[in-house]
Amino acid sequence: MKIFTAEIAILACLVLGTGKGSSILLTEDCGTAKHPSRVRRVVGGKDADRFANPWMVLVLGQFGDFICGGSLITRHFVLTSASCLMSTPKQVVLGEYNRNCTTADCVSSRQVIDVDSRFIHDEFNMTSVDKKYDIGLIRLARKVLITDYVRPICLSVDRRVGHKARYFTATGWGITDLSKLSNILQKVALMKLDRRSCTRRLRIKLDGSQLCIGGLNRDTCSGDSGGPLTVKSHMDGNRKSRTFLVGMVSFGSPSCSGIGVYTNVEHYVDWIVNTIHESNMNSSQAHHLRESTEMNYNFTTN
Repeated sequence: MKIFTAEIAILACLVLGTGKGSSILLTEDCGTAKHPSRVRRVVGGKDADRFANPWMVLVLGQFGDFICGGSLITRHFVLTSASCLMSTPKQVVLGEYNRNCTTADCVSSRQVIDVDSRFIHDEFNMTSVDKKYDIGLIRLARKVLITDYVRPICLSVDRRVGHKARYFTATGWGITDLSKLSNILQKVALMKLDRRSCTRRLRIKLDGSQLCIGGLNRDTCSGDSGGPLTVKSHMDGNRKSRTFLVGMVSFGSPSCSGIGVYTNVEHYVDWIVNTIHESNMNSSQAHHLRESTEMNYNFTTN
């Protein structure tokens, strides 16, 4: 119960528009890794550093099959695409790197947690061509343990970190240039493109809730949906940079030919904060109701 109380207090401040300092983060202990990320280029990409992406999440379906990627944003919540959640995920895996690794080190670093509930944006329409509102949240059945392998990514509540950024990093286990899913987490450097580029190539008109992202012979692909698009930024004059979540893989060309549409996560910060806040409040109320029912039952049977 203490877990929910702490989150409710923090999120209440965010909903009311108050906070300490000049920048507000969804969760404070975020965006840092044991080792700095190596510069890597999912099609056209290379193996990511073992410790560089502790917020990366593998989302599994009803039969333990790999569905998509996601980002750990608090110790209780994973952000992913709405299209991913339509498949009704059952579990998430954190601390994953090599999906085929069965050594003691790999097994001990993983945290496999059941999905408690899922929240899909009310306006998302799976049949819509432009896939707007492609965003959703997974509430975990228990909070994660923070380790060198597992840590939330930073999400700024009060400023748009990615607004002026030109270059980004995407990560995932999706299809590579070898036309098969990768076992080892891949990392690719991409850049922001004019929205008109996506309109011409994909015949989709984007708005401010979406980003047009691409690269020369580099792209995310099938299996990368829901995965993070990130930038590094410094907080309030602090010399040490942190990794921020600014976008999320949504869709692109079937051939993964260097251009794709990403959900602009910073556009949905209010929805994210409010959804988490309401979820925590409902869980708190449900917990108190169970306690009250148990107490009344014990009283009447004694």
